[in-house]
Amino acid sequence: MQPSNSPLTITPVPCLQDNYAYLIEHTSGDAWVVDPSEAAPVLAILAQRRLRLRGIIATHHHHDHVGGIAGLVAASDDPQLWVAAHAHDSGRIPCLTRPIAAPLGAFTPTKGASQDGRGVELAGVELWAMWIPGHTDGAIAWMIPGPDGGDVFTGDTLFAAGCGRLFEGTPAQMYSSLRALAALAPATRLWFGHEYTAGNLRFAAVIEPDNSLEITRAAAELPAITTPTTVARERALNPFVRAASLEEFAARRAAKDTFRG
Repeated sequence: MQPSNSPLTITPVPCLQDNYAYLIEHTSGDAWVVDPSEAAPVLAILAQRRLRLRGIIATHHHHDHVGGIAGLVAASDDPQLWVAAHAHDSGRIPCLTRPIAAPLGAFTPTKGASQDGRGVELAGVELWAMWIPGHTDGAIAWMIPGPDGGDVFTGDTLFAAGCGRLFEGTPAQMYSSLRALAALAPATRLWFGHEYTAGNLRFAAVIEPDNSLEITRAAAELPAITTPTTVARERALNPFVRAASLEEFAARRAAKDTFRG
């Protein structure tokens, strides 16, 4: 999928059992990858398309999102290949070279959030970043800005119709992070970390029976690969985004942890 008015193309790369890495490709032949849980699928698509890997972007430190970084770095002959993540994850992300101290609650250009002022650029397109703790302490969202809201990589903070477990953060942090993402422009595309959509919709139908018609319609139309979603779609379907209070969110997150539907 190509961001509006952009020379960049985004391709989901299935990894492991249900993970997504993302290949960002420029018309020049340069490429970047988001959350490579394993190196082999990424190396295969790079070779197939004859692309040059220029950078690696991580949304958080969990192994199923960064397990392929070391292999990709080792396979590269580019001495300028960089790895970017939130500064909070320094020491937890393999080969990290560009720690970004992104702020809470709002996207900011990465040049202003980096120690050396280099930021993170994809062929001259500067990424923006926002700290979104909750799933982990160092979770970060990355945005390719665009006139329609752009493209945002949410990792395991926001899924289609769902959100991540609270491994390190608090309900209040996750609730705040989801509200910040849901406040983006309705057409903003959200690229998430796992193919959990069918199960998330089953939970949504149980927890929000008054919204079940909309949820059932969405479930009936699911493609094999459901990423990306949009902010508008999550406002309509995601029970965690739709929670009216922190207390309601916390109750829904606790219920999802034990849901077996």
